[in-house]
Amino acid sequence: MKTNFTNPKLIALMLFLFVSPICAMAEVYPLYLCGGGTANLKPNTAVETALAVGDKVVWQEFTAADAPTGTATTLTVATVGTAPAFSVGTGTSVGEHIWKVFVVAVNPNNCSGDLSDAFKMFVLPDKTLALSNPSAATYCENVATPASAIVATPTVATALPQDVTYLYAWTATKDGGTAADGTTIGTATSDATTGTLTVNTTTVGSYVIAASVKYKVPTGSTLKSGDGADCVQAGSSTKTIVVAPKPGKPSVTFS
Repeated sequence: MKTNFTNPKLIALMLFLFVSPICAMAEVYPLYLCGGGTANLKPNTAVETALAVGDKVVWQEFTAADAPTGTATTLTVATVGTAPAFSVGTGTSVGEHIWKVFVVAVNPNNCSGDLSDAFKMFVLPDKTLALSNPSAATYCENVATPASAIVATPTVATALPQDVTYLYAWTATKDGGTAADGTTIGTATSDATTGTLTVNTTTVGSYVIAASVKYKVPTGSTLKSGDGADCVQAGSSTKTIVVAPKPGKPSVTFS
């Protein structure tokens, strides 16, 4: 005799156990670099303070399969308790990088410590930003529902880690004046792939809209960028929206 499995709590538990490993696959890195940003890696404080002059700190990159790749970098300690900084970033390719480090003591000669656990970091790609034409290049100041949307679309050559997102900034310059925050004349929204400014002002004028985008990394992670501002990229062009005045109220004349 067949038994139907209908206990809702057990079904929910099975679904959780099935889905959880998939959700856990997203990699969050403690360190991200972009736009020529660099970082200095060191052993932890307990190991560093025990270093003697002449000790060697050896850094080696590893593949995702845990195999050494490239040439190890050996740095010699010159000051007691201070590890030489191992600089990463310059000339480092886009993508994931995995580092391990160990110490070789000068006394006794060639006494090697254990290899560290893996330290993972990710170098983010350069990006471009394109703006769409406005959904309404011109609208009247007294339109029932004023709305003209411009969509900003960033493009990268290499896929980003799942938890790295974009932050958009919009400016609006009215009639050749000073640029102001774009959200003073509209509403900014964004999703996983684009940002949108929907202009809804009813103040007559010609508005030049510009946008920029930068990276946002997960909470608790660090992003080091060459520009010191999370790799801001301006849009490749600007767009113009005109809010036209309504015609004046006529009076009747005769001749």
